[in-house]
Amino acid sequence: MSTTEPVTLRAERMVAGGDAMARLEDGRVAFITGALPDEEVEVDIRNDRKDFVKSTVTEVLEPSPARVVPTCPHRRAGCGGCGWMHFVPEAQFAAKLEIVAESLRRVGRFEADQVDGWIEPGAAVEPYGYRTTLRLVGMPGGGVGFREERSDEVVQIDHCQVAHENLSKLLRNIDVAPGVELTLRTSASTDGITARWTRPEDRRRRNEKRRSNAAPGESVSGLPPKVHIGDRAFLTERIAGRNLQVSAPSFFQSGPAAAELLVDAVERAAPELAHAEHAVDAYGGVGLFAATAMHGARHVTLVESARSSCFDARENLSNREGDDDRSVEIVRSEFGAWTADPKHGAIDVVVADPARPGLAKPGVAAIARTEAPVVVLVSCDPVSLARDARLLADEGYAIQRVEVLDLFPQTPHVECVTRFVRS
Repeated sequence: MSTTEPVTLRAERMVAGGDAMARLEDGRVAFITGALPDEEVEVDIRNDRKDFVKSTVTEVLEPSPARVVPTCPHRRAGCGGCGWMHFVPEAQFAAKLEIVAESLRRVGRFEADQVDGWIEPGAAVEPYGYRTTLRLVGMPGGGVGFREERSDEVVQIDHCQVAHENLSKLLRNIDVAPGVELTLRTSASTDGITARWTRPEDRRRRNEKRRSNAAPGESVSGLPPKVHIGDRAFLTERIAGRNLQVSAPSFFQSGPAAAELLVDAVERAAPELAHAEHAVDAYGGVGLFAATAMHGARHVTLVESARSSCFDARENLSNREGDDDRSVEIVRSEFGAWTADPKHGAIDVVVADPARPGLAKPGVAAIARTEAPVVVLVSCDPVSLARDARLLADEGYAIQRVEVLDLFPQTPHVECVTRFVRS
């Protein structure tokens, strides 16, 4: 097929990753960036493969009732940060539910009636102003921007509709050197702000420690004096009634509203945590679940590989130290290489919150070694959830429920909290 002639397609449904799916006349699948279900669109083929093609909408011939004009001028100019802003929020969530179900059927190879019985729609954060972390790129002429969709080109911005107002109002006054990647984070509880950045030359030194403490005049200017700069900077965020320290390099959820919804969902998925003798927080980060959902457990083991997150977790779980009724062990390790210390006794519940690639075989093997009767998997990618669910099923863990949460409105990202029980 020629990749220069426009092609007219009828989109069928949304798929993992955010594209719509259609069929070419020759039977191949076409993935369409920018289309919505049931739309007739004209597309340019940008990647022609033997079994599928990737394409981009050039003109919408028959728009969906769910299509709207993006409210953000930066999105209309090509910013890749909110890839579903042309999709009404109600329809976004419905599409995410179907994407999760289809991934479990197709990738996980589970029966359709099983999947339909597992899926439960959960809550969503507000569609605007929810993000408390932004990752920005310096512009050649000064200022900051976000990368275009599927491109290294940068769209300059002066505000962001999905960012917390503490961050959005900073963007007009910041100058960032070209190619410098700046991460800003704010606390919705205290209004504190942290900043850290990486210069292109630092990224090229892959075998050296990553640098982010260059003087502001060298890479970044215009930050207010109250902003704390560098890897040692930290914030305090309040989640489920508990104060959590979050260092600038540490991972945290898209915002406190998302963190609150996840804690609630984990507690629903594993009510056993309220009276567990031993609970494991795998890929535990700063201790979000260990400090909240696992508060009632007699002993908690937190396993995390990132140095800064372990540092935060020790602070966030320090109230357990010296407590005769409760104890904690923080292990800095890749979870797949970890084995439980038998002195802490049998494990009742494992809560695992891996990065986008999921548990994979090493993580599933580590869970299987625990022989825990209950596992809760927090997944931020439906395809990795499906792969992990199949691997866990092969180890004797059966799905009981999958709660789907929308923690990233205006984007195709979807979060799932899945309960497994050991046969």
